[in-house]
Amino acid sequence: MKTCFISVDIEQDLGGKNFRGVEGLAKILDIFKKYNIPATLFVTGEALQKYPEKFQELALSYEIASHSFTHRFWNTLSPEERTKELDDFISLYRSVFKKSPAGFRAPSHVIDEHGIDLLARKGFLYDSSVVPHYPFFKKYRGYKGKMPLLPFRFKGTNVLEIPVRGQLWGIPLAGAWIRKLPIWFYSLLFFFHQPEFITLNMHSWDVLDKRFIGKLKKITGILKKEKYQFINGEQIFENKQ
Repeated sequence: MKTCFISVDIEQDLGGKNFRGVEGLAKILDIFKKYNIPATLFVTGEALQKYPEKFQELALSYEIASHSFTHRFWNTLSPEERTKELDDFISLYRSVFKKSPAGFRAPSHVIDEHGIDLLARKGFLYDSSVVPHYPFFKKYRGYKGKMPLLPFRFKGTNVLEIPVRGQLWGIPLAGAWIRKLPIWFYSLLFFFHQPEFITLNMHSWDVLDKRFIGKLKKITGILKKEKYQFINGEQIFENKQ
């Protein structure tokens, strides 16, 4: 069975302190409703703190996971600062949802072995930060080293890694790429190659680009045509038990 993990990273707008993308999130979620997509929403603590009622409502239809508390990159933080990011997020999440978060994605996918160990100690079930292959012409600043293309467990932990897997040559199905590349290019990629597992990820602020929603509709239509099954992070974790 071919599966696609669809997720939205929800944070402040790119390059600013506003949350216009969060306020326009319905444009993305309407597409998810059309295709019955059980997406995962990776939310920063700052966004959750600002819109607790909104995310309580969204939790009825989608998985709400952690995108750290702020959006500071973990390679710039000390171990103590990373710990505080998670502790603050978990405390807020429990106060809003009366349970602990299951999943995590590091800001800008920047994570390392210490980060994975910290997630394990804090009780997270899975991470989705690692990009296992990336276009040779694009610098990747996240986890270093060769990683599997399918979900796997990091050695020495029970944390499941759900890799952020792209198409041929590592071309991502991601917001910025979808906005810039023509849809015929993605149609061509899927004509030649249909990975067993693939991810489609975006940011809340992608909706601020007028091109994005129309292209997202077409990309999800391609996935549906190629008979991909949509699945969220918790479902992937449960299937690996």
